[in-house]
Amino acid sequence: MTQQVWRFVVEWMVQPFEAHMHGVKRVLYSGETKFQKVDIVETFSFGKCLFLDGKLQSSEYDERVYHEALVHPAMVTHPEPRRVLIIGGGEGATAREVLRYSTVEQVVMVDIDRELVELCKRYMPEWNRGAFEDPRLKLVFEDGRKYVEDGYEKFDVIIIDLTDPIPGTPSVLLYTKEFYELVRRRLSGDGVVVTQATSLRYTLDTFAMIRNALASVFPIARPYVAPITSFISLWGFVLASVSRDPLFVRAEEIKARLTSMNEALAFYDEEVHRYLFHLPRFIRGRIELMKDIPTDSNPAFSQP
Repeated sequence: MTQQVWRFVVEWMVQPFEAHMHGVKRVLYSGETKFQKVDIVETFSFGKCLFLDGKLQSSEYDERVYHEALVHPAMVTHPEPRRVLIIGGGEGATAREVLRYSTVEQVVMVDIDRELVELCKRYMPEWNRGAFEDPRLKLVFEDGRKYVEDGYEKFDVIIIDLTDPIPGTPSVLLYTKEFYELVRRRLSGDGVVVTQATSLRYTLDTFAMIRNALASVFPIARPYVAPITSFISLWGFVLASVSRDPLFVRAEEIKARLTSMNEALAFYDEEVHRYLFHLPRFIRGRIELMKDIPTDSNPAFSQP
């Protein structure tokens, strides 16, 4: 009788006393880039998955929930987005969602890790679905903060799709008040910025501090959440705007803009847009209590 040999990926959560075990069907890639450890595996529960430094970043099961929630509220808040900057987004799925909009003329995607992008192209083509071949997409391999600080071009929408601010990683200084001040200078008159803002189960205070940092720089800053099952958590995002409030974008406008796309979305629509911004009471209460604003000298951390 042949005994089944099981393989697992153990993902340690933020707290040192909790971990999740993912049964692995097959390993597609396991190695290290200059910046991080990369594992691309096919799991039993969530299909193909990307792990960075042992943390699940994206799963075949619900990547569309995450990427649609990240991209579309910001894109519909801007009245006519033409130039979009993506900071991070190595899998190409964030670019995929942005490029659905016929108004978009150019997308600049800035990622620090060229090796990771190439691995995602090779092993995870389902994520980008041809986005890397779209002539409107320009890839830049550079530190995101340096790109924002050194450049001068204006963007209608800036989307920040980075790993969490874990101590010792380059992401830490892309969640501070000073960084968001740099971002605002790169936005056009009706500019909109959105960032992923960590777990509401494990790092609710970090989520609140990211919201505070954006609110200290922009006249409008709206936190919102989406259910990402593979992250074992509600997931936080914050949308900030120079002029237009996402809460006041009419449902009819959202529906019309989404209907014009070639392919229907899996998660987001005009009804979901409203739902995302209705935060549970305990989250609203925690945001009200948290007064700290992360800065370069005192950043917010998502503790490993």
